Amino acid sequence: MAEATSTIKLPAGALASRESAKPYRNKILEGLRNNPDGIVNIDLQDVKNISGSFADECIGVLVLQIGFDKVLKRIKLINGAQHVVRSIADAIQIRQKELSK
Repeated sequence: MAEATSTIKLPAGALASRESAKPYRNKILEGLRNNPDGIVNIDLQDVKNISGSFADECIGVLVLQIGFDKVLKRIKLINGAQHVVRSIADAIQIRQKELSK
C-alpha cells in the first residue's frame, strides 16, 4: 500500500517571525498525526525568503518534538528555491546537534 501524502503550502513572500511560523508547524503536526505512516510535503513555491527564526520555529522545532529521523523520513520540502531549502536544512541541523549533546 502506498504512503498517504498531504501537502501544506507556506505563504508567499518573505517569512520572518517565529510567531507567524507556529500555525504552520501545528498544521504539519496535524498532517503527521492524521497520516501516521504518511508523508507531509511542505510546498515552498511562493516563498521568496525565509528567516532562520521562521525556519526553526516552523520545522526545526519538530526535531525536538518528533525526532530527527522522523523529520527526515516524513517531511519533504518541495518546490523551494535553493536558499530557502538551505535555511530550513540549517535549522534542522542545529536542532539535531542540540539532541546529540
